[in-house]
Amino acid sequence: MRAMVFAAGLGTRLRPMTDVLPKPVVPLFHRPLCWFALDHLRRADVTDVVLNTHHLAARVEEAVASAPRIDGLTVRFAHEPTLLGTGGGVKHAIGLQSRALGRELADDDVVLAFNGDISFAPDLHAAIATHRATNAIATMIVREDPAAARYGAIELDEERVVRRMLATPDGTLRATMFTGVHVLSGRALRELPDEGCIVQRGYLPWLARGARIGAHVERAAWRDLGTPREYVAAHLDVIRGALAWPGIDPARDAVHPSASLGARVALHETTVGAGARIEDGVTLERCVVWPGTRVTESARDLVLLGAHRVSAV
Repeated sequence: MRAMVFAAGLGTRLRPMTDVLPKPVVPLFHRPLCWFALDHLRRADVTDVVLNTHHLAARVEEAVASAPRIDGLTVRFAHEPTLLGTGGGVKHAIGLQSRALGRELADDDVVLAFNGDISFAPDLHAAIATHRATNAIATMIVREDPAAARYGAIELDEERVVRRMLATPDGTLRATMFTGVHVLSGRALRELPDEGCIVQRGYLPWLARGARIGAHVERAAWRDLGTPREYVAAHLDVIRGALAWPGIDPARDAVHPSASLGARVALHETTVGAGARIEDGVTLERCVVWPGTRVTESARDLVLLGAHRVSAV
């Protein structure tokens, strides 16, 4: 099975972190953030995935190449000198993948498209089964959220078919929030624009003409790492057990083996990256220390990277 991970965004709300690394490869437990999407896709039987790149593209490729290997997964990159949007981005990336594999998609083939800047492990097998059972052109993985209207509600009927989106819910349909994960048919990929938003130029026209758009309602924990507060909270999810990930032991892995800790250092719900140095007597609470950073003063609720101290409150 094939997949695409969105990794071209600018991540402006995470600056100055994203002046150093693109948002999809900021570190989360010593792995680039998008690694978690790649690892989860492999467990859903994906064997070939392509990431689109734009901002600091070389850093994306370097970070993915140096991350823990995911056996059985081929990773490709589709660079966008000019941003193509979510619709154009997935069409361009999957086109490159198809040419590399020497096989175009059939109408009923399935491609998964996954935001590379979220912390999320949905049941992809169930979503694909829903997609195939409903013969949908595309299926959106959605979640219950009281603030769905603020994000742009995706409204479903009793059969979990999308009937309206981005409107103000009136209570006649079930209002949900889109998670940023798609199940796309081969025919959907062919109908996407060469550039532009997948919702505005894909889903809304499909909906207007009466094409069937499915919805898989997911209960797994979801977090958009769009702000420093959410970024630190994602680490706390792992530390506190709200997000359990195969192969990661929060107690063992919070401090990278190559980091050094001085005397009388106290760490509370804190991760320390490769090559970082925590000086004598420092206490850190709910902090994320990036690789190579030297910390000389106690802190709480901060991202510490180089000379930057980014508040997560």
